[in-house]
Amino acid sequence: MIHYAEVWKINKDSKIPYTDQLVRNIRWSIFTGEVRWTEKLPPIRVLADELGISINTVRNAYKRLEQQELVVTRPHIGTIVQTESMDKKKLEEELVTSIKNAIYYQLSVDEVRSIVDKVLKEIEESKKKSVIFVYEEKNIGHRFAMQIAREADVQVEEVHLDQLRDYLEEHRDQIEHLDAIITTYFQYAQVRSIARSYQPIIYGMTVEVAPDVMEALQSLESGSVAAVICKKEESADGFVNLVHRMCPELDVEVYYEDKRSGWKKIAQKASVICVSPQLAEKVRQCDWKIPVYEMWDRINEQSMNMLKDYLH
Repeated sequence: MIHYAEVWKINKDSKIPYTDQLVRNIRWSIFTGEVRWTEKLPPIRVLADELGISINTVRNAYKRLEQQELVVTRPHIGTIVQTESMDKKKLEEELVTSIKNAIYYQLSVDEVRSIVDKVLKEIEESKKKSVIFVYEEKNIGHRFAMQIAREADVQVEEVHLDQLRDYLEEHRDQIEHLDAIITTYFQYAQVRSIARSYQPIIYGMTVEVAPDVMEALQSLESGSVAAVICKKEESADGFVNLVHRMCPELDVEVYYEDKRSGWKKIAQKASVICVSPQLAEKVRQCDWKIPVYEMWDRINEQSMNMLKDYLH
């Protein structure tokens, strides 16, 4: 077993950047066979502690080695050495022999093909970037997470905001291989306060108004009241400004969850209610006979494109 603190020791008196030194040391270990094909490199946090350098220095070194195609990072597994030191012809022979044996022992050709397809699909999935999406309301969060997975082509694990701290602590060794923690700007401040000590990239996504909401607002008569209900820690400024810009003839009034005594005015004055996703079900239970719309429907295109640029 390699004693990393000795073999990959960083010369802190040298003018050569720590990242360059670490990349050079690991490359040498790979080329000399000291670290072998498929061997797992130490977790970023562990290596940083052993060498007395920052987590970001180790992370940057691993990324550079990955760009040089010397290692590959697998979600929930770690960073693994990948070189072509194993004889390609031998691999092909072993694969052919395995397939022949499978068919000989009564697996059909279709069954073998199905198994191979499944394995290849799993390999392709494992190559995808891995992110966590933090949500507060499950249905809305799931919709946003699926949009990210589909449009950014990444693996997304969904974690409830209340469970985030426990999740990060339980998966501490895997967090360093995570590409990002994603949430909406509604929860960004809370997520950042919980996760920043783990040093991941935290990405806040902007969400946009559903077309049917804007159509409903634009159909109202001049002077009509649109009530906006949100949580105290949320900001409805973006939505309110958008409504003022798109429907300047409307009167927009904002109400907060913690001041429900003021909600009585809503039934008397409002022609439509726009509510944050987290409060939608609670507001609908009030049964005011007034149309209720969720303010935000999907992650907007610009925010999604910025995320894709960062991840890929």
